[in-house]
Amino acid sequence: MEGNARRKGLRLLSAFLLTLAMTSGLFAYTYLVDTTTIVTAAASADFADVSENTSFDADYNLLGAVNGKIGSGIMFDVTGDNNYTGDVEILVSLANADDMVDEYRFWMTRIELTDAATTTMVDKEGITKVISLQNPSTSFVVDSDNITGKTAYVFLAGGSYKTFPHIQLGGNHDDPLFFCEVIQASTYQ
Repeated sequence: MEGNARRKGLRLLSAFLLTLAMTSGLFAYTYLVDTTTIVTAAASADFADVSENTSFDADYNLLGAVNGKIGSGIMFDVTGDNNYTGDVEILVSLANADDMVDEYRFWMTRIELTDAATTTMVDKEGITKVISLQNPSTSFVVDSDNITGKTAYVFLAGGSYKTFPHIQLGGNHDDPLFFCEVIQASTYQ
């Protein structure tokens, strides 16, 4: 019996030493791993410049309880930076929909992202989008070939509305206020 206990003790000691040798080797390996830092520089310009198109004239006259038509025109010019070669997303929103619901029973516009002639859509989907009181924003994804160093145009293709009978003519709540923003396009699109 004494011999069996001695052999078990030697086996246990051997297993312990083997485990210690293996784990110290792993510890030494992880100790030798190093890190590095990637240095980034701040962008020198925006992805694109957005400006109001001064030729935009889609005005309409309001009367109470009337259906009407909204004209067409280029609302914004979006010029891509020459040095940014990535895709961008152009967000167009109705900034005062909360005010307009007091004056309009229904209000809707069709928005496109086009070339200067307003005949060719330059976004990836190539479809007309709708902005309304129920859906006050939309977006267009533009690949770098159509925006880097070029200008795309946010074109209002028309729309329609119906006012409430109690509309206060000439108030500030009846004028739609559009907002346009350009961001880096998400990689999932």
